[in-house]
Amino acid sequence: MGISSLRSPSEFDRALYCRYADPVRDHAPVMLGEVLDAFRSLRLRSFVNCTLGTAGHSVAIVDAHPELELFMGMDMDASIHDQARARIEKLLAVDSHESKLKAYTHVRNFKYIKSVLGGVDENLLDVGVNDILMDLGISSMQVDDSTRGFSVQGDGPLDMRMNPQDIRQCEFCTPAVK
Repeated sequence: MGISSLRSPSEFDRALYCRYADPVRDHAPVMLGEVLDAFRSLRLRSFVNCTLGTAGHSVAIVDAHPELELFMGMDMDASIHDQARARIEKLLAVDSHESKLKAYTHVRNFKYIKSVLGGVDENLLDVGVNDILMDLGISSMQVDDSTRGFSVQGDGPLDMRMNPQDIRQCEFCTPAVK
């Protein structure tokens, strides 16, 4: 695993990163210590991760907050959704939250957060959620896999869609004429 020190004053905790790294893809969530520090003093009853990825940040936050009652994860990358969902379900199976935690995952862009929250519970649109995490950017998993279309290092298509199954085109693009 290519885990190196961080550019912050927080001490690097290799064991923490290894604990929450994705065991299938050998991927560690970026700035995990800093993310956990940011939420440490908060009492979270509801939490949304708008960039779920393989659920590393999410599992760590759910683990750190036994008071959590609602977790929702969203990500555009459908290729990793099942794996993220399995990690969340495995955590819930341990029953560290005495079965009061409800968890939802969605393959959706975070720009649809209001409709997704409303679909989970319409009251959330009025009362909101306690906190939201957005790890914006692309993942090393997307760049390292040349078939995903993000890499300029290897041969592959130039695609650059977070969800390769999304066939919508840009509003400025026109279909090629044959």
